[in-house]
Amino acid sequence: MSVVGAIGDWDERVRVFRSDDLDTFAVVTERFVVLVDTQMTLQNCQTILETLRPELATRGLLVVNSHQHDDHVWGNAALPNGTPIIALEASLSVAYDPRFQLSLEHKQREDSRFADVRIVPPNLTFTERFVICGGDLTLELLPAPGHSADQLVVWIPEIRTLLATDAAEHPLPYASETRDLEKLRSTLRMLQTLEPAVVLPCHGATSDAELLARNLAYFDELERRVNAGEMWSFEEVLRWMNLEPEKIAGFYRDFHKLNQQAMGAL
Repeated sequence: MSVVGAIGDWDERVRVFRSDDLDTFAVVTERFVVLVDTQMTLQNCQTILETLRPELATRGLLVVNSHQHDDHVWGNAALPNGTPIIALEASLSVAYDPRFQLSLEHKQREDSRFADVRIVPPNLTFTERFVICGGDLTLELLPAPGHSADQLVVWIPEIRTLLATDAAEHPLPYASETRDLEKLRSTLRMLQTLEPAVVLPCHGATSDAELLARNLAYFDELERRVNAGEMWSFEEVLRWMNLEPEKIAGFYRDFHKLNQQAMGAL
């Protein structure tokens, strides 16, 4: 676990915590520390909370679950009792789905790091928009469906910073369900209208505001090739993006394959 960022890259009130290929965030405002996602293990979440102890001494803790995927929310169990956990209402059906518990039990059999994890659902939910007034900064929680039905993003207008969570990724995002591919593209277009100066996704280790445009361009090119009956290999995708394969996580190969299948099914 490491703290990432330097003044000049993005506002110093936005802290980035990186573990392997996942970034999560804490926004330190005058009134609150807002933790956006809690990582996958109790240890990682505890490390974040310990790092933020000086700020938490004079501020309340609020937690936002961007969506109920294990790498983003299993750290909820490390939070102090009664911590407000904010999410979209759609997150509740995922958190209480027996398959989510079965997934955790499977992980616990494989890896001792998850032995103490338990599923802690959100306790404050919304459907359209939720605003946190932090005094100096405003955090707008906006639905961003596509990657998942309960996906949200965090927009901080005063510093034109978008915490894109999994709605955008470097090099490419994906829709968990075929039917959600067009929702994901619509979400990316909606996020562009915010005109962010900084875009921080949870995967890809970038702050480049052009990420949204690149993600959309990828889907547009994928659509063109699928409609033309052309195969587009992952290696070709990376060359098209001018990226070096050894610097890109291997699971993006599977994401591209899922996107191809989804595009062909539309």
